[in-house]
Amino acid sequence: MPERSARRVFPAGFLWGVATAGHQVEGNNTHSNWWAWEQQGLVKDATRSGRACDYWNRFRTDHDLLQKIGCNVFRLGIEWARIEPERDRFDPEAIAHYRRILEDLQRRGIRVCLTLNHWVVPQWFAAAGSWLAPDALARWEHFLLRVIPEFGDLVDLWITLNEPMVPVLAGYLAGYHPPCRRRPLEAARVFRVLLEAHALAYTCIHNLVAHPANGDGPPRVGFAGAYQWVEPYHDKGPLLPLERVLSRLVARVSFEAWDESVVSGRVQWPWGMGREIPGLAGSVDFIGVNYYMRISTRLDAGTLSNVKSGGYHVPPGVETSEMGWQIYPPGFRLVLHAVRRRFGRPIYITENGCCDSGDRQRRRYILSHLQQLHQALIEGCDIRGYMHWSFTDNFEWREGFAKRFGLVAMDHDDPELRRRPRPSAAMLSEIIAANGLTPEILERYSADIEAGCIAARFAD
Repeated sequence: MPERSARRVFPAGFLWGVATAGHQVEGNNTHSNWWAWEQQGLVKDATRSGRACDYWNRFRTDHDLLQKIGCNVFRLGIEWARIEPERDRFDPEAIAHYRRILEDLQRRGIRVCLTLNHWVVPQWFAAAGSWLAPDALARWEHFLLRVIPEFGDLVDLWITLNEPMVPVLAGYLAGYHPPCRRRPLEAARVFRVLLEAHALAYTCIHNLVAHPANGDGPPRVGFAGAYQWVEPYHDKGPLLPLERVLSRLVARVSFEAWDESVVSGRVQWPWGMGREIPGLAGSVDFIGVNYYMRISTRLDAGTLSNVKSGGYHVPPGVETSEMGWQIYPPGFRLVLHAVRRRFGRPIYITENGCCDSGDRQRRRYILSHLQQLHQALIEGCDIRGYMHWSFTDNFEWREGFAKRFGLVAMDHDDPELRRRPRPSAAMLSEIIAANGLTPEILERYSADIEAGCIAARFAD
């Protein structure tokens, strides 16, 4: 249970907000590879993204709610498949519509953290081989050269790629996400190509954006990495030395090799043998940290994949979310320090949250993780903002709509797609207003409070 005695104040200018992804919330992203894949009936709860949250049409209503919560930053994405639905055919109305969305956020004083690619690609690109196609990087650059100038004056923080190791591991090693392959050599090639894609986007943004929305210098560009705290399942016994080795291997494969490649400019083991990638070295102005859980490695083949929900060993007595993920707040602080040591750059929390349909667990999760974040700040980590995942319940990829991460509840079967802020939204609103954790907030929300006690200002 979080300590309640001290006030934990965050730095002046700290950014507070929520995060989303285009395909998961916009709806009707019909020209994408994920849309095509969903039609095969492989989503676990037998749903398809369909209209999703209909953010595409309801963005102003959602932005109203962001303002009620008090968010001063919003992470969202643009969908390549919507902007370029066919090869070499850009949709001017889609571009104009995205611009209207970003302008609406800017008018409200909400800063924009924009993701250029959150795994999803156009179906025409996927059919040609996706990131393994000979002209993949040329097609990516073609897209970048079109969209970056369109939005450059409206974006405060650019995310080139979201969790680039997920397409590598889930798409080409574990066979869990499209294109559902289990081919290690292809995974290694995709790893290299995505490093090149990130470096290319970083260079393009810096070359093309003369007047960024932040107004206080050059554009700020980074990637959002998926980080877990990885450690052995056992804390003693004959298996511990081997599990330590396994922990290091899982961390290396899952995120450390990517990070070290970006720092050094060379493809790192085990995904490559040091090949240099032009423009890659140091190609980050900040690091986006996505943290949800701890992984406890045990001598079992299933622990080598960090992409399947419920595919982990959980020590006895450890709390888990409805995804089966271990809730381990101390790992958040440890990950932040590891990222600080590797990069020495500012950090933004670009995702952190809990799958919890009842919402009581989510409130404990937020409080305990923000305490760890504050402690990391005290210990020297340069953390500039926190974006909770997610804003609303949405299409949770292969899990479908059954898994609920939202501060705001939404039933996909509701014809009106009504948004109902959960108590955690009211709690985060109070934290934002205080720019920290006060004893009163901790006292009010750390206890076993009754679900459904939403602050009056969020009443329907």
